[in-house]
Amino acid sequence: MRTIPSLQCVGVLLSVVLAAACDKPAASGDADAASANAAANASASPTAAASSAAPATGGADASAPSKPTGKTVDTPAGIAAEVGDEIQLAGKTIYPPPDCPAGGKDGCAKVKALRSSMEGIKIVRHFDGPGGPKSILLLQTTTTGNACTGGPLFFVRVSNSAPPQYSDVFDYCGGPDPMVGAMPDKILVNAPAHPANKGTAVIPAKNMEYDIATGALTAAAPDTKKKKR
Repeated sequence: MRTIPSLQCVGVLLSVVLAAACDKPAASGDADAASANAAANASASPTAAASSAAPATGGADASAPSKPTGKTVDTPAGIAAEVGDEIQLAGKTIYPPPDCPAGGKDGCAKVKALRSSMEGIKIVRHFDGPGGPKSILLLQTTTTGNACTGGPLFFVRVSNSAPPQYSDVFDYCGGPDPMVGAMPDKILVNAPAHPANKGTAVIPAKNMEYDIATGALTAAAPDTKKKKR
């Protein structure tokens, strides 16, 4: 007589078969695909990490502005500062001038040419002008050599609505520091007579005046007043 297995025995048998099927190793094709995916993910991870770590620039200059290394002046156009061998205004270099318009009427080209022989620059004084308080700067170039103990001077007019305007250059080299005085309509610069660096010659006095209204730097008119005896 043949015995028919009970439903409970059949269920147990199916469970054993299914468990054995799950424990079988994956086919070689499936294993190769899994390995390729893992390798691709591993190679992409450093790029993705670097991409996520890089700061977003948004098209702006990411470099931090340079810190002043010398004198600063709060002008209507921003902070003017000595930064190394440059003068910066609101973080932008104004000496040496980055660009001088062709045919410009101011002294930009002459001022820019000073850099070829004068390495340094400093802010000497500041004055009120048409652009507001402290809107006129008097700058002096310097050199590391011994040819000059001083250097040429020039004025820069700054404004929050116009580019810097440069005066002509007051050619000066060595001797006593120039004397500077302000009047309502002009600024006077006087370099006293002094002995030359070499020899026995005497360098004559030189006087210049800066017109506050126009920004012109010209030789000062000679003093015609007679001294009292």
